[in-house]
Amino acid sequence: DVIDEARTRRGKPSANVVWGNHTSVLAGDWLYMQAFQIALSQRSFEVLDLLITLTQMMVDGELLQLERIGRIDISEPDSMELIDRKTASLFSACTRLGGIAGGATTRDVELLGEFGWNLGMAFQLVDDILDFTSRESVLGKPVGNDLREGKVTLPLIYALEQATPGEKQNIQTVLDDGSYDRVAFSTVLKMVEGHGGIERTRQRAHQFTSKARELLAAFPESPARRALQAATDLVADRDR
Repeated sequence: DVIDEARTRRGKPSANVVWGNHTSVLAGDWLYMQAFQIALSQRSFEVLDLLITLTQMMVDGELLQLERIGRIDISEPDSMELIDRKTASLFSACTRLGGIAGGATTRDVELLGEFGWNLGMAFQLVDDILDFTSRESVLGKPVGNDLREGKVTLPLIYALEQATPGEKQNIQTVLDDGSYDRVAFSTVLKMVEGHGGIERTRQRAHQFTSKARELLAAFPESPARRALQAATDLVADRDR
């Protein structure tokens, strides 16, 4: 939230708005060190290695995103790379950690990691859709915020493949202005929907949730598996 200069988080004022950037950064550092202290108490190099690798991946993702802010020439592979580093890697690490903590076999930990990665990819793609299609009262943050912040996400990438020169100029105007003052958000949404950007992204997200369900099928029936299946269904159908 500090990096993104976010004002809200799930419909409530973000920590940096309530307490300021300085306190928020320090609180984040403290929580992060608490997490490492817990990991260290387990005397597990596997857990520490996983957390360190995850941190490196997510920082790389943030730096890549900063490099691409304001650019209209973002490709589908570019978008997928960012999602992999910023979201899917986090989901994968969390599900792997659950397997490690539960004493799962190496094979099962790997399967859980793959499940989490696919779930994370789907989660972010649905998030990118909702940034265009949801309402602020439901989403908990302003809609159209990604483009306003200079981020070209997959629904827009797909739409731009079919866009006219005038439509592309409209998008460039929003990127340059950092606002919808000269080009209304409704104009952008109409373009994205009209060129199939929303539907194509939804289909892509469903591919990842289908793969996640397939990976879960390798595990025996249990309350834990049902919970993960429910989480997958939630990601596929969520509206916030």
